[in-house]
Amino acid sequence: MNKSFAVLLGALCLSSSVAFASEYGLCINRSGTDWRKQVLCEQAETRRLMREINNTYAKIARDPHFNKLNSGKTMLNDQFKQWQAYRNSYCAYWEAANAGYGDEAQFRARCLRMLTQKHFDDLNSLLSTASAVRE
Repeated sequence: MNKSFAVLLGALCLSSSVAFASEYGLCINRSGTDWRKQVLCEQAETRRLMREINNTYAKIARDPHFNKLNSGKTMLNDQFKQWQAYRNSYCAYWEAANAGYGDEAQFRARCLRMLTQKHFDDLNSLLSTASAVRE
């Protein structure tokens, strides 16, 4: 019974992440060659990923495995702020490096989305590894 519940839960999680991924993909496809619309798609996906990152940080904060590292959520909050500062600064440089092509906003929006996706993936990998070690 527990295995079938786990399989069902996994399938639901996978289908919801596919729905989010396809939402972004559909938005990009609908935007055609209009880079302004693509920027809106990138920004919407970045906002979605930031919500997921906040949820993931909350999971890490509640995880007893990480309690010794997280003194009253201060370290996690500091880490999150430092990561955001790095991401925003890096993407500002990326935008400046691509200046002159007429679509700097698209370079910045894409950079923000890609670094946010990478951070989200890294956090999930961290949680998965911790879960695997405990089992």
